[in-house]
Amino acid sequence: MNDKPSLKNCEIQGFWWRILSEPHPIKLTLLVIAGLVLEFYVHYYLGISVVYTHFYYLIIVIAGLWYGRKAVWIAIFFGGLHITVTDLITGVISHDVLVRALMFCIVAFVVGTVAEQLRCYQTRLVDQNRELLVLNEDLNEANEHLEMSQKSFETANRKLNLLSGITRHDIRNQLTGLLGYLELIKMKIHDPEVIALLEKEERVAGHIVRQIEFTKNYEELGVNAPIWQDVAMSVNALKSSRPPGIMNITTKLDGLEVYADPLFEKVHENLIDNSIRHGERVKNISFTYIPYSSNAIAMVYQDDGTGIHDVDKEKIFEKGFGKNTGLGLFLTREILAITGITIRERGTYGKGVRFEILIPQGKYRFPEQP
Repeated sequence: MNDKPSLKNCEIQGFWWRILSEPHPIKLTLLVIAGLVLEFYVHYYLGISVVYTHFYYLIIVIAGLWYGRKAVWIAIFFGGLHITVTDLITGVISHDVLVRALMFCIVAFVVGTVAEQLRCYQTRLVDQNRELLVLNEDLNEANEHLEMSQKSFETANRKLNLLSGITRHDIRNQLTGLLGYLELIKMKIHDPEVIALLEKEERVAGHIVRQIEFTKNYEELGVNAPIWQDVAMSVNALKSSRPPGIMNITTKLDGLEVYADPLFEKVHENLIDNSIRHGERVKNISFTYIPYSSNAIAMVYQDDGTGIHDVDKEKIFEKGFGKNTGLGLFLTREILAITGITIRERGTYGKGVRFEILIPQGKYRFPEQP
């Protein structure tokens, strides 16, 4: 059953509310005259002293709706008139007449008070609606400015990305040429000291290449919406791209999927690259997971290299820390933080690294078993 009033009913109710709430002096005067006629004709002439007074309540209620507590004066008028006429007819003022006159005043006071409160609420509501309209206009204007600013920002960002992309491409090409020339020079020079200097130059150029690659990855960080990603599939893709026999990479993840930035695959790549560069003797790498708490799991990355000193366990995630660019683990932490995932190192120095990637509930899932 639909209890909502129809549009037609609302219009009818609004019409009657305007009639009952908006003062009409002429109509009220006519009602008062009708009351006087009833008093003198019905009461004084016909001698009926009770039934006709119900019409007074109608006049008093309407006066209360129109003029608030001022309707008490009309109630006093009709009450006094009723008492006077009764005294002229009977010569006695009974308790019933006094109570009836008092009831006129009480009804006028109650209806008038309610009507005034309703008007106050209505006025307050109108004022609030007016304020809301002003705020809405301001909000629309702010939204328009925001949309214009957003479009300007998108345009500027697109131009900046285009410029940085072109710049990176040109620098990378120049570095490729530089590395090629260095290799040619090494082939023609047999002085060990000069060769050593050339190798240092190659390493410096390699650092620059990695820094350029970092700026590209960091520029893309957070641009695209997070997606669900199969961890084992991403790791296996990295395994297939590396020469066989260098190290053994195993996964035991039971189909674990993580809700993360599209650059999440860089996390595995950076961890493996960190093991290769700093582990010294790494032969085995594993990806597993363990329950961490009632609302989180930890994906665990381990290798059998030299590990990390206790004093460096927090520093390794800082930008610029380390022997090389110091950007890989920094970028790893930034990628994970996009969806509230954290990373820490809990390995033992001399036995290898142990990175624990803490994934909160809602950011990991396992495929349903058939």
